[in-house]
Amino acid sequence: MFENDRKSPLDRLKRVLYSRRQIFAEPVRHDIHGDPEPVPESWQDGRNAATEAFTTVSHKQKKAYKLILIFSALFLFLALAVGTYTLFGGKIFVSVDNIDILIEGPTSMAGGETLNLGVSVLNKNATDIELVDLVAEFPGGAKDPLSPERDLGKTRFSLGNIKSQSVAQKTVSLILFGGEGEEKSVKLTAEYRTADSNAIFFKEKTYRVSISSSPAFVAIGAFDQAFAGQPMDVSISVTSNSKNPLKNLMLSLDYPFGLSVISSVPPAAYGDSIWRLGDLAPGAKKIIRLKTVLQGQDGEEKNLRANVGIQSQNNEREIATTIISRDHTFSIKQPFLGLDLTFDGDRSDLATEAGRVVRAEIIWTNNGASKITDARIEAKLSGTVLDKNSVFVSDGGNYESLTNTVVWEAGRTPGLDNIIPGADGRVGFSFRSVSVSPNQSLPNPLITVAVSAGGSRVDESGAPAEIASGISRSVKLVSNLALSARALYSGGPFQNAGPVPPRAEQATTYTVIWTVTNTSNVVTGARITAILPAYVAWTGKVSPEDAGISYNPTGGTVTWQVGEVPRNADIGSGAKQVAFQVSLLPSANQVGEAPEILSKSSIAGVDSFTGATLQNNAPPLSTRTTADLLWKPGNEIVQP
Repeated sequence: MFENDRKSPLDRLKRVLYSRRQIFAEPVRHDIHGDPEPVPESWQDGRNAATEAFTTVSHKQKKAYKLILIFSALFLFLALAVGTYTLFGGKIFVSVDNIDILIEGPTSMAGGETLNLGVSVLNKNATDIELVDLVAEFPGGAKDPLSPERDLGKTRFSLGNIKSQSVAQKTVSLILFGGEGEEKSVKLTAEYRTADSNAIFFKEKTYRVSISSSPAFVAIGAFDQAFAGQPMDVSISVTSNSKNPLKNLMLSLDYPFGLSVISSVPPAAYGDSIWRLGDLAPGAKKIIRLKTVLQGQDGEEKNLRANVGIQSQNNEREIATTIISRDHTFSIKQPFLGLDLTFDGDRSDLATEAGRVVRAEIIWTNNGASKITDARIEAKLSGTVLDKNSVFVSDGGNYESLTNTVVWEAGRTPGLDNIIPGADGRVGFSFRSVSVSPNQSLPNPLITVAVSAGGSRVDESGAPAEIASGISRSVKLVSNLALSARALYSGGPFQNAGPVPPRAEQATTYTVIWTVTNTSNVVTGARITAILPAYVAWTGKVSPEDAGISYNPTGGTVTWQVGEVPRNADIGSGAKQVAFQVSLLPSANQVGEAPEILSKSSIAGVDSFTGATLQNNAPPLSTRTTADLLWKPGNEIVQP
């Protein structure tokens, strides 16, 4: 108590304000003693005394509060100063806001041309930045100007260190592809570090450019009006509009429902809708020609889309970047006299063997609202392999061999005099091709049948009008891919050993020779397979050594990848041939027999002209080596 009495009023006030417990003492009650204070004689004297006392107390409180505020502000300032120093270690702070990326380049450009971007990275901080990398993220379809076939993805360029208030520059080059009006963007990021820190900071900026023109031009050549079910020619031309060569171009067609492709020149690379155009020099053009048939209702519209772009490096069947697309709309119209042509019941071109009889049938229909009178149908046959003597006509028709024309007309063929709306009918004939021998030079042999029909009708105004329609299809002759197999003991490229006739439990080697011949069309992907019996071993001797022949001990399959076989490849010229050696080890239970040393040999390949898969076989081979000049009866029988 005495110690508290020695403290100043300010100390006691601070103790009260900062105490966590209530320390106010109970008021002390004093007895009335001493002389009483004089009573003011007037109310004014009393007011002055009270005011003086209140003023004294207020000044004390204000002084205390002021000291408290000053102390608190000083404490906060010191805390912030210590925290800042601790956090930054007394170093100069580097702000990302003081890093800037400037990009100089056009706002638009022609597709397929080289785009050069001038990139500057500015450091406006008071200290250096270190290990600066410029990272460029390119859009799809961007190519490397130094290697136009290579796609540009995410690329990193090193800029080193950039001093305070300095700039680093880099030129970023690329070739952009895209459709006209398409916007492309390049994202540029500056990555950097600061001294004595492992943290990576970055600043980003995006550059946008518009494709002003496509690097290629696509045109679709076709009539706007298509007759349902009638052959229709369509051409797709792709022309380079670029100053630089266009690499790895691809054409993809999106067909409408009801459109079927009969043929294309050149053939499609994948299916019937994707072509690999390859490289296109500036100003160069490539054309795809199609023969199609479109089905649909009268007045219906069908859309064909052609897409040209850069072939994907990940999927050879897809376009990575489309550089131009073109649409063509067909309006379907039903012909007044509809025609259809079938070969052996099939509504498409026919691939068949030479010399085989083909049955042709012409189907006609009145699609109009009025009857057709005096109708006439003609079928014109053409082709060097047509056997004129084989033409047979039914249904009242007549074959004129001088012009190779079959004619059916009103008055001779029932149903052609008056064809009421919706009525249909059919007429037929048959023919065959001449036989083709290996020594004949008949590249791409075919027979074309072009059908035309006409008649009269009354139009909407009541006036007579002539009508006409047509259709054409072809019969293609497949090549005769043949295989012969023979076994030898003497002769051939190998020296064989072992007893002849063969003996039980003794090995004898034989030479097997395969020979492949072909007639009119080039055959691709030819392949021969055969199986060795369990008692016959593969010796590994092959002639020629690089013939592409292989043996699989699991199952004993011998395979020869023949590859391409040229047309007119016969025994005397161009035939493909391979020889290999096998070893026979007969068992005692085969005594008295002529054991088989090779199973049936089978060949398969694709006719490049017709697209048909060709197959043929050669009979099994045994120890009966009749093709051997030294063979004599009995040499085939296994001896004890």
